[in-house]
Amino acid sequence: MLKTLLKTAAIALALAAPAQAREMRVSSHEPQQGFYSAKILQAWIDQINPKLSDDNKFKLYPGAILGAPPAQAQLVKAGVADISLVVPTYTPGLFPMSGVVEVPAIAQSSKQGTKILNALAEQGALDKEYGDYKIIALFTTPGYRFLMSGEGARTPDDIKGKKLRAPSQFGSVLLGMVGAAGVSLPAPQVYENLERGVVAGAVWVMDAYRTFRLDEVATSIITTRFTAQPMAILMNKETYASLPEADRAVLDSMSGAKTAEWIAGVVDAADASIEADYRAAGKVNFIELTEAEQAKWDAALSGAADKWVETQADPDNARKVLETARKISAE
Repeated sequence: MLKTLLKTAAIALALAAPAQAREMRVSSHEPQQGFYSAKILQAWIDQINPKLSDDNKFKLYPGAILGAPPAQAQLVKAGVADISLVVPTYTPGLFPMSGVVEVPAIAQSSKQGTKILNALAEQGALDKEYGDYKIIALFTTPGYRFLMSGEGARTPDDIKGKKLRAPSQFGSVLLGMVGAAGVSLPAPQVYENLERGVVAGAVWVMDAYRTFRLDEVATSIITTRFTAQPMAILMNKETYASLPEADRAVLDSMSGAKTAEWIAGVVDAADASIEADYRAAGKVNFIELTEAEQAKWDAALSGAADKWVETQADPDNARKVLETARKISAE
């Protein structure tokens, strides 16, 4: 009932006064200084606002002011937010095919994963899951590493039986395949749980490692790329439709594959830069795996693609999506 009322009110306001000045809300579950809030969303806002009519401007609402991380897709669909940063895996079942980039070895970098998602979108493979939204950008994180306390690990045997913060439901499945147990933890709670020994590590990216000061409690990083996460910046369709034609044209020019490629470049550059800073400081142990050690991880995860297909409501379609993703990944 509340969702219906929110959506109805938002549409009514948008259609009643399309020519009046409006502040369009861009929601982020990250704090204002967080990587995606500051380097992606705010940077995009700073680029697009000067190109829009004086009556229409975007404003960032960071820190989950408008709603919790798993609610972001619903917030933008209902019009509570005009644009939201969405992590598709936070709402299992809602964006199923986007999760193909979670399969190990599919997306080592944001550039690679972003290319996959945008190719799938262009082929119509993601139409069903994003049909309720205007897509601003589909992209991915770089491949996640293992951020570990103590001496870290070199093979799956070294993490057998340990609890690690998992990035998603399928991330927990992957951790189970290498002998560990996935634990769901909100980002701000990871530091405390590492410090107390509740978890022995986290599967995550370098920007989170820096943002949450995990170098203080997880001093070892296994450099193998374990999995990746899909990301999306989505816009409310009614908000988009209510804008003047000139403003819609601006939005179109700053949406889609080109914008996603720009984001991927920023993401990968930041990942490499943060890693270089920690290596130079010499306080973090980067564990470089030998070919034999990497082979053990690969063997443990060899059935991951099949497991991903099995978890989907439409396995036949999932196999087609996986095949396409593998082809693009290999290019």
